Order: sequence, then structure tokens, then C-alpha cells
Amino acid sequence: MSHPEHADHPHWTADVDHEKWVEISSDGTVHISSKAMNIIWGNDSRFWHWVDLPETESCFKVGAELVQVSWIEVAGALDLAKLRRSQPTWYEIIFLIKFKADSFGWDQVPITFEVGTSGTAKQKKSILLEKYREKFDKWHELSGGCVEVKPDMAGYLEFGMLEVETRWWKGGMLFEGVKIRPLIK
Repeated sequence: MSHPEHADHPHWTADVDHEKWVEISSDGTVHISSKAMNIIWGNDSRFWHWVDLPETESCFKVGAELVQVSWIEVAGALDLAKLRRSQPTWYEIIFLIKFKADSFGWDQVPITFEVGTSGTAKQKKSILLEKYREKFDKWHELSGGCVEVKPDMAGYLEFGMLEVETRWWKGGMLFEGVKIRPLIK
């Protein structure tokens, strides 16, 4: 799972080639690949691997497989200029996750999802993922939270998924990426 510029560094640094790893659909949904996100320990094959995904499951045809970690931290950002908006719009940040049959460690400690814009406090939401793990081999759309973006705002929409407070080992999860979906009111 090595990034060419950081082959000797243990953390995956986002590949910011947005032409390749970010898709914007006609309804305004932005789909960001796991390749366009920072993943702590993501450049160390003891902890994470890149896996091929069928086109029916991923428009990017790739995902990050969590082998095992005790510290999970995945973070991403999107320039607010990429969001088409002429009025204040609420966006939901959805994390696309799938568990393998032999996944483990998701029953004891919740995962925290964070969302916000540059320079603001992040909203935090913690979810115990065990009920999703029990439905393995199925993609789950987990809401990380919602954020309002106004037309005159500049900066970035920032989002993350983490569990850094314990040393509880977890593994057997596929992470395809994130969808940023406008909420219709």
C-alpha cells in the first residue's frame, strides 16, 4: 500500500489527484476515494492493504482494507469550491464501509466520526460498529454527520473516522471512501 513519495513513511498521505479520486454526480453528490484520504499506518502492509473492488461496488475500483490496528485514524478534506451551491446547503458525510467474515474488535469501542469546515469546531458522533460487522460482506453507508455550507464560505470541508483512545485491536474492514451528499429540504 505504498505511496510513491513516502515509500519509507508508515502513514498513507492522500493522493490529491482529484481528477482520478473524486467524482461529482449530477445530483451534487461528491464521492471521494479512500486513496484521496490520509490513513495513519496506511503505508504499512502489516496494518492496511489496497484491494481491488469490482466496478459494481466502487467507481474507483479500489479500497483500503484494514488488516489490524489499535489506532485507527482516517481523515479527508474537500475544497468548498467543489460543492455547487447558490444558497446555504446542508451536506451529509457518509462513510462507505464493509466488514469481512473474520473481522474483529468492533464490539468493545465506538468509532468517532468528525465533520466540520475549516476553522470551526468539528461535530463528533460515536458509533459502535458491531451491528454492522454482523452483516458482513455488505456495504454500509454510515453517516458521519451533517454540516451547513453557505455560498460565501471558503476553505475546506473536513471529515474523519477515528478511535485513538484505547489500545483495542480491530481489523477485517474495507473502506471504499466517503460520499458528501446534499440534503434536500
